[in-house]
Amino acid sequence: MAAVRDCFPELKSVTAARETRYRADPDRRAPEGPQSSLEVKVTSIGHLNERVDCRNSRQSFIISEPRHVGGLADAPTPLEYLLSGAVGCYAAVFAFYAAKLGVDYESFEAVARTNFDVRGHMMPDAPFSGFQKVTIDIAVKSSAPAERLAEVERLALAGCPGIATLRAPVAVETSLKIATAAENAAVA
Repeated sequence: MAAVRDCFPELKSVTAARETRYRADPDRRAPEGPQSSLEVKVTSIGHLNERVDCRNSRQSFIISEPRHVGGLADAPTPLEYLLSGAVGCYAAVFAFYAAKLGVDYESFEAVARTNFDVRGHMMPDAPFSGFQKVTIDIAVKSSAPAERLAEVERLALAGCPGIATLRAPVAVETSLKIATAAENAAVA
């Protein structure tokens, strides 16, 4: 199995190129390409399970609701994916900053926890039922000085798009398209 730090030379190169592009023209959008936008298609497949198809990675996976709300609980929940996505993004940004700053480490592990109040979930005019607070415990195996690792942690937390989206969520707009369902055949 490859070591975490095996990718650091490439990460440092990618990060340096990204910074050079930005410094040359801070108002220019990021280079166009498969990672400049995201698109997922979510299709209900029954019993509160959904299949997710990702345009960029061309990966698919299943989301399932917990049993206590009527789901099958046979895959991670939407909120587990949301939290793990943000923390997975943070782990990658941590690696980018470590590579950029020359801070070597052998392993990285993050355990994220959150609570949410669902007393009024799915009731009009009820209290907010999103994450109340997220805590992340990070364990890094490294011989680098603690203050250098703390700087990587600070920069990663400040610069991670996944964490930033949890911290200051973006506006969400929906559009509803309705197709007329075929009438059920009369049962004799």
